[in-house]
Amino acid sequence: MTLDRYDEKILALLVQDARLSVSDISRQVNLSRTAVSDRIKRMEEGGKITGYHAHIALPGEDLISAYLALTFRPLSCELVQPYIEKVPEIKMAHSISGDIDLMLLVQVTSMKRLHDIRLEMDGWPNIDKVMTHMCLATRLDRL
Repeated sequence: MTLDRYDEKILALLVQDARLSVSDISRQVNLSRTAVSDRIKRMEEGGKITGYHAHIALPGEDLISAYLALTFRPLSCELVQPYIEKVPEIKMAHSISGDIDLMLLVQVTSMKRLHDIRLEMDGWPNIDKVMTHMCLATRLDRL
């Protein structure tokens, strides 16, 4: 699916606020409401827009976020998949190129829980090294 500058602007506005009305979007991108509606519908049907989500804060809880960079010897990302799926605090897992084999985003309610997860990983198959990168501040979150 090819997007033009109007589609990209519409997407950016919806990412900022998925509750924007078609009228508000049409004013900001300088297109008619019908044109905006048609473009949104086309992007939904084409799989570019996959849903609209609410971001929620857990009451009384500030989450601690960290990226865990894993390397394996030998490479075994597939072997750890079942282990990853059993840890609900792991929010994303990506196999990546370079010196790191697997990058995980973990969001926990305490440093103790992060430490427990980290210790659990030592028992995963073929783990060579785990590096923890703490998130100090969120600059942009479009998830």
